[in-house]
Amino acid sequence: MVAGVFATLLLAGPRPVAAQEIAGRVVDAATGAPVIYPEVALFDEDGALVATTIGDSFGNFTVRVPAPGNYYCLTYRLGYQELRSPLLAVAAEARYAVDFTLHPDPIGLEGLEVTVDNETTLNWLHREFLGSPYAMKGFRMIRGRRLKEAQKKSRDNTEMLRWLYIPVSHGREVCVLIVVQGCGQLYVNGRWMPNEHIESVEMDSVVAVVTVLESPRVFLFTSSFDWKTHWNTGG
Repeated sequence: MVAGVFATLLLAGPRPVAAQEIAGRVVDAATGAPVIYPEVALFDEDGALVATTIGDSFGNFTVRVPAPGNYYCLTYRLGYQELRSPLLAVAAEARYAVDFTLHPDPIGLEGLEVTVDNETTLNWLHREFLGSPYAMKGFRMIRGRRLKEAQKKSRDNTEMLRWLYIPVSHGREVCVLIVVQGCGQLYVNGRWMPNEHIESVEMDSVVAVVTVLESPRVFLFTSSFDWKTHWNTGG
C-alpha cells in the first residue's frame, strides 16, 4: 500500500452499482482539511489514460471505470505532491473507496524563482487557453521538485514524461498523452511540434510541463521561454 492512500472494496452499499466505479475523498495531510476540486486520473495497467474527473469543494470524487480490469488512480492539485494509488483489480459492478492524503509541496517553484512566479505562469496559461486553466479537463502543471526528480531518473524526454505519469509510446508513430481517442499533440514553448521530434528538446532545459485533455495536449516549456510576452502561439 502506498503511503497516503487507503483503498477498500465496498461489497455492499446503500445503492446498486450499475457499473464499476471508484469514489473517495482527498484531504490535506497537514491540516486534515479537504483539498478542494482535486483532479483524479484513471490509468489502466499499461499506463494508458482512460478517464479523469474533478472532485468537489469537499474533496469528494467519483470516477467511472469503463470495464473490469486492473487500474490505478493518480491524484493531483497545484500546490501538493501527486499521489498514485496501488493497482486495483476492479471487478464487474463493484464500487471501490480510495481516499488520498496529499502533502503540500511548498517548493513547487524551485529553479524558477528568478524568472517566473506562479501568478505569471497562470496568467500566460489563462491567455493561451482563453479562460481559466482550472476549467480545462485534465489540467496539470508540473514544475520544481517533482519535475527535477523525474529528470534525474530519466535518460530522455520520453522517460521523463513517463515518470510524470504522462504516457508516451513509440511504434509506427510517436504517441504522447495516450488517451482512448488516440494521441495527444506536443507543444514546445507554446508552438506545435510533431510528436516524433520530442527528443530534439534538451531535457534539462525543460522547466515546466503542462497537460490538458481537451484536444489532448502536452506543453513543454524551457528555461528560454518568456512567459510575459508570448501567448496564443498555437495552443
